[in-house]
Amino acid sequence: MKVPLRRRERGLHFNITPLIDIVFLLIIFFLAASHLARSETAQAVELPEATRQTDEAELAQRVVVTITAEQRFFVGGNEMLLPQLEFMIQQAKIDAGEEPLEVQIRADRTVPYGTVEPLMLSCVKVGITKLNWAVLPTR
Repeated sequence: MKVPLRRRERGLHFNITPLIDIVFLLIIFFLAASHLARSETAQAVELPEATRQTDEAELAQRVVVTITAEQRFFVGGNEMLLPQLEFMIQQAKIDAGEEPLEVQIRADRTVPYGTVEPLMLSCVKVGITKLNWAVLPTR
């Protein structure tokens, strides 16, 4: 690399503006990514234990629905009523197009089946065939 003549007398100076821009972009990216990762698990639920685990390579587009012990529904950290949730799942299915859509249910182990059943029926009405449960691995 040839150093310009006018800079040789005063020494070599580096322009670090692009470096600062990249650092700020990385900071913004990691802040946004950490916020999205935390919003899926914002509600504390006690998951049941699993006897079999799914292969992560089979993942499709996924909607994660969290059901708390108080029988409240959350998607992405936002509380929803069942009709809103049904509409959101229907829109997600339309947006997915030909891609398979998966609904994952993170329900507290104390939630009765009667609370989860309407959600499952809504998925069937829309045509979602992949319904998974978030559980703890066996020890």
